[in-house]
Amino acid sequence: MVIDLALPFDYLDSMAWDIAVSAVLLGIAALRLPYKASSDSVEEGGKNLRAGFAAAIGASGFYLFITGIAIGFTWPFSSSGGVYNILFGGVAALGGLVLLATSVALFLNKGLSAVSYFAVVVGLYAVVDAIAIVNYNLTRDPQLAALAYLSFAVAAFLSVPATHSDNKWLRWLFAVFAFLFAIAWLYQAANFTWGHLKPPPPA
Repeated sequence: MVIDLALPFDYLDSMAWDIAVSAVLLGIAALRLPYKASSDSVEEGGKNLRAGFAAAIGASGFYLFITGIAIGFTWPFSSSGGVYNILFGGVAALGGLVLLATSVALFLNKGLSAVSYFAVVVGLYAVVDAIAIVNYNLTRDPQLAALAYLSFAVAAFLSVPATHSDNKWLRWLFAVFAFLFAIAWLYQAANFTWGHLKPPPPA
């Protein structure tokens, strides 16, 4: 089953941009926040920076969660038998929850390691999605779409060592994959927006 993603779907492209934004924020946060795994908190010197990241990540997560839930309620891809509603809506809603949990943990300055366990499970969901994309030939470019989902999964898996150790190289590794995740979704987002802006053929 192949679907053309150049659809009159109001928020699919903005969801992809939002995913890219969240990946950039997570990568920068991993590099800039003075986080101590031993206390599972950000050092007091980073209070203002922590609050800023909490707000930005929370806003990104809220939008992703709401749009993911909206897909589940409105079922916009009914012509595909609902396949794409599951592909886009489920992981978006759960990814949004991970971002919201990260935002709350940063705001309260507690528990990033606990959030990483949640991220791993959502990462496994993305792996299943990626395998299904390739196996069932979903989207116009299944390999590229699968890589975009896998890029999120790898970053989710790396969040565990990044939040359980003070080793700076583990933080850098997480940040690198977060930025690769961002690049993959920036490319997806640009394609979605380009397709949605294409004018209809003349009557």
